[in-house]
Amino acid sequence: MSDRIYILSDGTGQSAMSVMKATILQFDKPDVKFTVYSMVDREDQLVSILNNAKIDNSFIAYTMVTKTFRKIIRKYCEENNLKSVDLLGPALDYLEVYLGTEQLQKPGLLRKVDEKYFKRIEAMEFTLTHDDGKTVKGIEEADLVVLGLSRTSKTPTSFFLAQQGFKVVNIPLVPEIPIPEEVFKIEQHKVVLLVMDPEVLQKVRSARLRHYRTNSNYNKLPKIFSEVEFCYELIRKNRKWSMIDTTNKSIEETAREIIHTVFGRDMEL
Repeated sequence: MSDRIYILSDGTGQSAMSVMKATILQFDKPDVKFTVYSMVDREDQLVSILNNAKIDNSFIAYTMVTKTFRKIIRKYCEENNLKSVDLLGPALDYLEVYLGTEQLQKPGLLRKVDEKYFKRIEAMEFTLTHDDGKTVKGIEEADLVVLGLSRTSKTPTSFFLAQQGFKVVNIPLVPEIPIPEEVFKIEQHKVVLLVMDPEVLQKVRSARLRHYRTNSNYNKLPKIFSEVEFCYELIRKNRKWSMIDTTNKSIEETAREIIHTVFGRDMEL
């Protein structure tokens, strides 16, 4: 009969599983079987699992943030001669003394942190795919659609927002090129248009052109004025869009203003 290890947790049990897998590698016992019980949140459920562990004569490894559950497991194992290890309790108890504050005893907090992490990764992948007008496929999934003239900080602002978990579609504005029709079919309050003071924008574009030998009018003030006027005309026609002036603003300031404008000031980065 194979040796069996019960993993008990009021969370996912992943932490306990990782520790026990790393530990078991130090023993030449390849036939050890793991049984995982996650999201244990009721006393009767816990006792039923412990009764099964007694029948299987299993070793019990547990990560419980709830003190009551830890006491139940410890007492049961002592009374029924079951071997067990509390992987989380001692660290929590020592830290409680060291920090001088009581434990929250809220299961699933790590899972919530992990969910936020994966949400940010998903947002960054989405934003990379939809950067600089590469595609508008899936635009309905976007949290924000950022339109803007060249050199108004569309891409860096979009990626900063993505790092905070917002899915962003970023589309360059060129008066001669029509805006994709899909932009007008989504919820219009998601659309943000970035502009900049024409003279400042001229300096930014001129700095970019220093590395190129060209006769382009890309950095000519009349052209820039025309582009900025084009933006204001778009706003006049699309009243639900928001316009954000990025002149002399950091990426963080622009992103914060976008979030406050679109989602309200209760939404923080």
